[in-house]
Amino acid sequence: MVILIVFANSAMETSAWIMSSPAEASVTSPTGPSTADDIAKKQQEQQERDTSHRLSSQDDIPLKFPFLAFNGLLLDIKLPFWNMFSPLSSLTRPSSSSSSETEKASPETFSSEKAKTADSWSHSIQGESIACTYKPIWDWQTEYFQDHLTNFLELELPDPSLAVVQTKHEEKNTSSGSSSSKAATRVRTKWYASDEYRLIRMTYMDGGENTQIFTSVCYPHKDLPVLGHGLLQVGDRLITISDFSPLDESHEHYAHEYLQPIKDEYPSLGQEMSERFFQSGEFWSDCTLLGRFSKSSNDDDMWKDLWPAYKACVQTHLQLCQKEDESSRISKDDNMHLLQKHADYDAHVASRDPAIKMLTGIFGEETATKVVYEALFPLAKNSQRFQQ
Repeated sequence: MVILIVFANSAMETSAWIMSSPAEASVTSPTGPSTADDIAKKQQEQQERDTSHRLSSQDDIPLKFPFLAFNGLLLDIKLPFWNMFSPLSSLTRPSSSSSSETEKASPETFSSEKAKTADSWSHSIQGESIACTYKPIWDWQTEYFQDHLTNFLELELPDPSLAVVQTKHEEKNTSSGSSSSKAATRVRTKWYASDEYRLIRMTYMDGGENTQIFTSVCYPHKDLPVLGHGLLQVGDRLITISDFSPLDESHEHYAHEYLQPIKDEYPSLGQEMSERFFQSGEFWSDCTLLGRFSKSSNDDDMWKDLWPAYKACVQTHLQLCQKEDESSRISKDDNMHLLQKHADYDAHVASRDPAIKMLTGIFGEETATKVVYEALFPLAKNSQRFQQ
């Protein structure tokens, strides 16, 4: 187990670190031979100009990484030191299109036309004829963040093997002579960051026609509520949840002021939360958008309200993050306090998330625990440590 010491830097690096070549680092006089003093002076000037383009090596790592950008933070990482600071290649920005065209696009149209700018997977692991129900929203959100976030960057998970976890279809014969079948399942997780968000986590669970789940959590750099979404299809049931999750009492007014108007505009997403399925209280606002629909009856009813409401939630939350508001801005001394709030949120949600039970039945306890605590809610196990 490697202990990392991570120092904060309020400015993010660009989406890729640039490695200067030896040729670029050399100094050649255009007017002929130079004295040793001239060469030394020019080399020093060149070195100063190239400070922002330093080599990303194990001995010299730029510690300007948004996910762990907090002063003097110690974290347990089960990977070599420098892997945590290796950004993936910069994302390809999609060609611009009018907002009206995007609004009119059906889920199927958006997915087929925009998939190349977001991700290559376009159908279920169980077959090309099975659609991934919420993939269009995954695509839209990825593209929207590419277009509107500052220094949008894809992060590599601490354990890259958790980026895609899947099982294969299995047929087994039981002791009674009958056969049992275990369908293929895939869980895909992406991490992103930007100047506005410390971490954006997007996860898609594809279990074929029976199970399709998309969850997204956005942790702001400012002292603001967490933006959370959960879109579920289990059997015939469709459930959609969106919230500005308050991290303390000072956040409660954000949901009333900004989320409630969206909820009022789309009545189908204003259903009451049931204690049978949702544990109300901490980290839930009073304005949570909750919709229940049936796939067999007509899922067009869901898309009619879900599309505009989901987009409004994302766009409104981003506007809050980009707004010059002294009340939500935090100093460097408060960074650790904000990280504590995020860790408490992760610990609370992870301990109550039904995903552990579901994933355990599919992948086994060891893999399920790793997915939940290392990919979905990575600060959960650090909650108590931050309080010390």
